Amino acid sequence: MVAHRLISGLVSLCALTGSAMAQDESGTMIVLDGSGSMWGQIGGTPKIEIARDAIGRMLADWPENSTLGLMAYGHRREGDCDDIETLINPGPLDRNAVDGALDAVTPRGKTPVGASVRAAAETVGQNGSVVVVTDGLENCGADLCALGDELAASNAGFTAHLIGFDVDDTDGQLSCLAEATGGRYMPASDAASLTGALQTVSTPEPAPEPTGPLFVDNFDRTALGPDWQVINPDPSGFIVDDGVLVTMTVQPGYMGERDDQPNVFRWTGAEFPEGDWDLSADFTARMGEVQTLGGRRAIVQVGRHADVDNTISAYVYRQGNSNDDLWLRLRAMSGGTETRAEVEIAGDTRGYDLAQILRDFEEKGARLTISKRGRDYVGRLSMNGWTMQEGGPEVIETDPIQVLRTTGAPALFAGTLGSEQTVAEFDRIEIMEVK
Repeated sequence: MVAHRLISGLVSLCALTGSAMAQDESGTMIVLDGSGSMWGQIGGTPKIEIARDAIGRMLADWPENSTLGLMAYGHRREGDCDDIETLINPGPLDRNAVDGALDAVTPRGKTPVGASVRAAAETVGQNGSVVVVTDGLENCGADLCALGDELAASNAGFTAHLIGFDVDDTDGQLSCLAEATGGRYMPASDAASLTGALQTVSTPEPAPEPTGPLFVDNFDRTALGPDWQVINPDPSGFIVDDGVLVTMTVQPGYMGERDDQPNVFRWTGAEFPEGDWDLSADFTARMGEVQTLGGRRAIVQVGRHADVDNTISAYVYRQGNSNDDLWLRLRAMSGGTETRAEVEIAGDTRGYDLAQILRDFEEKGARLTISKRGRDYVGRLSMNGWTMQEGGPEVIETDPIQVLRTTGAPALFAGTLGSEQTVAEFDRIEIMEVK
């Protein structure tokens, strides 16, 4: 009965990881511990048999056309830290092949957890995932915490989950590796706690919900005041008037391009929370000859800005090419290294009425947001009851980018990458904590 419960719990976990992670193009690699200690028993059943049965049951619900691979270590030679083998390359599921490969794993050797995770990460690549089933700690000299940091920095979107059977992870090496990559470690000291741990992780965590604004500025005054810093101020290019911050191009460029860019507005009176957050700014345009996004290379930004080497921003901009495209971009510079994602949101050669879109930006406005969830950041444009095209979405997002650490204060900017002037009106900025 105990073995059956353990199998059921591990099946639930594998089903969860399969349904949640197998949708990634890079797929999922299952890494099975084949070290000698896997002959140890839980409830009278060898752990290797429990693992085989659980993985086999999981395959019954594996999504069609989703990729799966299988790797094992310590199953061929005693005392060999290089005994790591890819049994099944990631690809469409072949249940018979996986069953045969699992049956051929005979526990014998060492526990090279780090080397196996590294090899699996190289195979599945970015956005791939690894699930390690181990009954022991690393005993081949790898520093799992350092490996986790390395994989998080080099493989954006890669995730490692580790399941431990009767493992005393006193130094936190297994959990460190999992957490560094955004994964989960499930420890268990005996059969009962193992069952409980597997049941816990088999239930997906609810999506975080905003808890309310931490900081809000509606610009209901006649000057920015002490809570704001203007980098390279040119007073001829901005004013606080009638509940809005009006800013006008005085020099081509954008926030994060160069140190001498005028009129970058930093909200130094606000602080970001330690965890997840949304930074949003509502903007419209002043009616008249000069329009927000009216210039062929106009740009409106919201971001977190320390300096040009440490900044992240979401922005709407016009490409300025012959097709007059409109884009949403998310750009980050961390220690001088650039990462970005972008999506084209309108173009005058693809059935979009760009003149109407510009009027909607002026008359109805929009909201620009950066959303942080863990190490993932997303840029979002929300329209106020209008769409770029009939039947189109009112919210458009970039793909996520992964940044290990961001610094600086909330910041706003509007300008141009060309010669035309741009005028933007920001009427609200807020930081929302998300738990």
